[in-house]
Amino acid sequence: MSLGGYRSPPAGPTSSSTQPTLVYQSASTAVYRLEDIGIKVLLAENPTEQQVLQLVHEQNVSSYLPPTCQKRHVIDVKGFKGDPAIHFTWVYGSTLAKWLHTARRRADVNITVRLRAAIAIVKTLADFHKAKVVYNNLSPDNIVLDTFDGSYIATFIDLSKAIILSNDTSNGGQVEKNAVEMDLHALGRILNALFDGERFDSNSSADESDDTSTEGEEHSYRRKRNKRQAQVEGFPTCLNAVISTLLLRKEGEETSEKYGNVKDVLSDLQVIATNPQIFLKALKVDDFTLHNRLNAPVDAFYGRQSEVSLLYHAFDSVNKHEGQPMVLSISGSPGTGKTFLVNQIRKPLQEANGYLIRGKFDRRARPDSIIFLALDDFFARLIDERRKNVQDLIQRIRHAVGPGCRVLMNSIPNLHRFMEGHLDDNSDGAVGSSASEHRWKYLLCKLVAAVSSKNEPLAIFFDDLQWADETSLEVIRMIITEPDIKYCLFLCTHRIEDKIPQHRMKTMFQTIQQQGVSVMSIKIGAIAKDTVNTMLSETLCLPPSLCSPLSSTIHNRTGGIILFVMNFLRSLNEDGLLWFNLSTRRWEYDIVGIQQKEVSADVVQHMSQRMTRLPRSMQFGLKLCSCLGASFDVNALRKGGPANEFDVEEFLPFSIESGFLREDGQRRYSWAHDQVQQAAYALIPVGKRESFHLLLGSRMFMRTPAEELTNIIFTVVVNMNHGIGQLKTLAQFHEVARLNLKAGKKAMTLSSFDSAAKYLLVGVSLIKEESWNSEYELSLELHDTVCEALFVIGDWEKLLPNIQEPLQKARCFADKLNTYHTLVRYLKATGDLRGAIEKCKHVVSELGDDFPDQIDEALFREETRRVEQLLKDKSEAELISLPKMTDERKIASMQFLNHALSSAFAAEPMLAPVLTFRMVSLSVECGVCEISATAFAGYGSWLVSAYKSDFEGGYRMGHVAIELKNRLRYEEGIPRIHALVYGFINIWRTPFQASLPKHLEAYDAGNFSGDVEFTLSNLYMHGVNSLYGCGDNLRDVDSTTRVYIQRCKQSGQSFLGKFICVIHEVALKLMGSSEKSYASFYDTTEERMFIDGREQSKISLCRFILFKRKYVAFFLGQMHAAADFFELGLSFPIGGNGRLVNIIVGVFIDGLIAFYYARKRRSDENRWTEIGNGVLSLLEVWAKEGSDWNFSNKLFLLQAECFFLRGDERAALQKYNASIKSAQDHRFIHEEGLAHERLASFHDHYGRRSEALTCFNAAKRCYEHWGAQAVVQRVERTIAKLQR
Repeated sequence: MSLGGYRSPPAGPTSSSTQPTLVYQSASTAVYRLEDIGIKVLLAENPTEQQVLQLVHEQNVSSYLPPTCQKRHVIDVKGFKGDPAIHFTWVYGSTLAKWLHTARRRADVNITVRLRAAIAIVKTLADFHKAKVVYNNLSPDNIVLDTFDGSYIATFIDLSKAIILSNDTSNGGQVEKNAVEMDLHALGRILNALFDGERFDSNSSADESDDTSTEGEEHSYRRKRNKRQAQVEGFPTCLNAVISTLLLRKEGEETSEKYGNVKDVLSDLQVIATNPQIFLKALKVDDFTLHNRLNAPVDAFYGRQSEVSLLYHAFDSVNKHEGQPMVLSISGSPGTGKTFLVNQIRKPLQEANGYLIRGKFDRRARPDSIIFLALDDFFARLIDERRKNVQDLIQRIRHAVGPGCRVLMNSIPNLHRFMEGHLDDNSDGAVGSSASEHRWKYLLCKLVAAVSSKNEPLAIFFDDLQWADETSLEVIRMIITEPDIKYCLFLCTHRIEDKIPQHRMKTMFQTIQQQGVSVMSIKIGAIAKDTVNTMLSETLCLPPSLCSPLSSTIHNRTGGIILFVMNFLRSLNEDGLLWFNLSTRRWEYDIVGIQQKEVSADVVQHMSQRMTRLPRSMQFGLKLCSCLGASFDVNALRKGGPANEFDVEEFLPFSIESGFLREDGQRRYSWAHDQVQQAAYALIPVGKRESFHLLLGSRMFMRTPAEELTNIIFTVVVNMNHGIGQLKTLAQFHEVARLNLKAGKKAMTLSSFDSAAKYLLVGVSLIKEESWNSEYELSLELHDTVCEALFVIGDWEKLLPNIQEPLQKARCFADKLNTYHTLVRYLKATGDLRGAIEKCKHVVSELGDDFPDQIDEALFREETRRVEQLLKDKSEAELISLPKMTDERKIASMQFLNHALSSAFAAEPMLAPVLTFRMVSLSVECGVCEISATAFAGYGSWLVSAYKSDFEGGYRMGHVAIELKNRLRYEEGIPRIHALVYGFINIWRTPFQASLPKHLEAYDAGNFSGDVEFTLSNLYMHGVNSLYGCGDNLRDVDSTTRVYIQRCKQSGQSFLGKFICVIHEVALKLMGSSEKSYASFYDTTEERMFIDGREQSKISLCRFILFKRKYVAFFLGQMHAAADFFELGLSFPIGGNGRLVNIIVGVFIDGLIAFYYARKRRSDENRWTEIGNGVLSLLEVWAKEGSDWNFSNKLFLLQAECFFLRGDERAALQKYNASIKSAQDHRFIHEEGLAHERLASFHDHYGRRSEALTCFNAAKRCYEHWGAQAVVQRVERTIAKLQR
């Protein structure tokens, strides 16, 4: 038969045999075989009653055992040739004795084959015990092995000594226990024989074949009585533990590591067979085992199957559903393995050819630097791994971020290395800090969007989110809700502790959900006891059953917190309670000593106690590292340690082996867990921490050359700041203040404004009253810089006191300008627009320029006349080539006039044009600066307003603004200038469609420069023009406005977002959708928005909503409602403000409503006719002096309606057709449909049904192309009526 393969056919007598064949004989018995029947005969001449009863006993045991037990089945007890005998069913196979004899001659019978045979034997014995039968006769001659379906079957053939256990428990079950003990000890001898002397080769396989063997072969396999064990070099420790434990089971010999039943032995062998890569590893005696040191895994991951399933499900969901991103929030107590759970994402990521970006927040690190560090590490790994096919990623980044890579270079230096050779050389313009903050947020979103793709999905992991600051949480929210980011799974872990506030994270997750991104939560706790057992079993390479007492004790002492479990295990090894026995070649433990060991309830305290038992030099190294942060490089460690007293090269390997530190590569190191760092920091006595930090920072400062100081400035300053209480002299205060200024300025260049503010505030606190005399420049620069940083992060409470100091103590007004600049921006940001205007007035007056007090009609006319006179003889070329403004005071005046202008639009509308006039006048008289471009654009938008309607003059000023912007390279001004020029001015002279790409260009440029308000205003203008002006497909308008609303929410610009919601609502209504945009995005209603707008005097919002209602009602044929909304709109006049496309289209719609009711309502025909004629006159001027492209089709349609009203049929028909053709030529599909529909009504009025049907069908086709399904349905109903 086969040792390891399928069973062979039985050999022996053929079916024609009629006489039994003797196969085995001893002095007392003989065994015969007749086909499938065996006969065991007693050979004694006068067998005793006891011998006969033994045969009967064997039959009784065979009958007692269930059919599932692999035993020899006794058929009957009856005589054979006059001798007592039992007849039984023949068992095919090979006795274990012969199997072993054959296996010794065949080297390819590997340990896996032997293990399968062992499992079969143990399983049969376990079945006997389950049936309450002790075999009591285990020997290689009494076990027959056969194969079935690739596995072994072990049958026990001699049942003569088997014991059926009774249910009598009067003796406490000791008899039964002793009987089981005998079987267990005998099993140990069998397994020892099975594996003894094994030449282990885990890669070999067996498929041997042998002739069929028969039961009871005459082969005596004898063993020496000693406990010789399979302890050769290379034999698996785990198997050795099973065998040695069984062999030690002698009566009276007690140990905690013992088997109480065969079922546990079977379970252990099955675990070993299932996990050969863990439990069948060859024993290698290395330095760890020789020195009795436990090499416990640092990043062990056990259990959590359901959590891993959720993790994989989330990743799978992201890769489906059109790549919609998802957030997985994982929370739990410290040390529960949150990070290890997230690490399981690596496998599906690798299979999907994806990327992983990971950042870890730390309570002692700069939280606003973590996102940059995560990205920098990501690109460093890409460079080091030399990953293939990164060209697609490079091109995506180049296309999405472009020159922004250079902007991010300081914060993400490895991005520049990764993109080296793939970037253009054009540099970006410098921008202010507040603008810079928005810019890097925008660029981060673009960068992440470029990294993730359908073919290369992305997972971003933010670890220990509880330590993130407000800015970091805001950036994370922006990235997660960025509409362009697809195929990205965001993983966030955060700690649940009473002392850590959770509201900031909860608020962030709620906001993310409100913005349409799914958030799934997983809360993890302690690992189960069986999971601890599995972990210890694999770590110690011991069978699970033998680890059970140890794992149960450890779980009880540590609460199942995995970090605590691993550190407690290490401490047991260090305390001599867990050791490697070189004699038995296995790990052993003192369970009594472990149970008596005192253990701290807190993992940090436990680790600190463990660290106190280390040598003093090692303790010092851990203290030092704890002050260097979550990660550090070897140079920082060398610079901070005492010279010639601290061996870095000895300390680092020891700390890694002890599980305290891990090496990250390139001589950088990080803590295995932040709780380990906390435990190390606890080694420093509280009273000595200040001096320890100060000494460390001072050493690093003194040992670092000045040109290299910037590389470690943060570590130096953080430690010195912890030791400020130890400073004594003013010179020391100034030195540390100067270092904090240096750190703050560097943090600002890295866009880490929160950290910058913290450094700078410390520096300011070190400035004393006398410092303004002895260190004036330092004092002034610190206050200016801290005010800028506090403004950027919006910390108004700390900002105001720091603003007052330089205003009081600066030596001249010029030194106060930076502070006033911050103060005015603060007043604007907090809504005090009039206060901002007053401050600007004060500054401009101090600078020697006039600022108007009261605006009346006379002053307005005088200002208008003056600027017109200045510009009267100036050509465009002359204005564009004006000399640059060089007077610093005039430049400052322009800056503060511009500040006042942005406030005046909302607070004092009459002041706004006057300020524009003043800025234009200063530019003409004193030369141009960057703000001059905005001034000319503002002046141009005033010229095209209803006050002047000077389209030609406005267009000229718009051209001047654009050219000045180009000449002065005023990239920061693009959003504002484009909004004015292409939103208000050029729509009167150039096709509506020409402005669309300019608004998108301004959006990108604005995000790059940081002008948030006007950046998003360009999206609003794009949406208005796209819908009302150009008549773009409504499905496209729907999708783009959704994105625009998301971007407004992302940037906190809810006011503009609600305006764009109105545009989106128009598209939805005309498409026939039942969705409510207001409810979807802002959880409100249109009526609520309108009421709030009226109560808060937000006239523009009310007017915009009323126009939307009028426009929708008009296209849906609800003319009474359209007229009502027209009447309501008269309460919200446009005034002299600039007119966007919707205002132009609104006037056109008003004319159509007016002519309609002039025909329908004879009682008020004159009023409606007057309104219609007034609109017609306006359109005639607009078409003549403005853009024929934009206005001709509208003018023709209004003229047709006017002729229709007058009854001039021929002229009306001509104008209808002219309007249709003009709309076709200029690609206004919505207004082409409108012209067809009005012509159809005209034909129907005169009874020309066929012509009317033709025109209605043409209108329907246009509306279908527009995507206005609700309008299509209305027209279809009209067509159906005509066809009746």
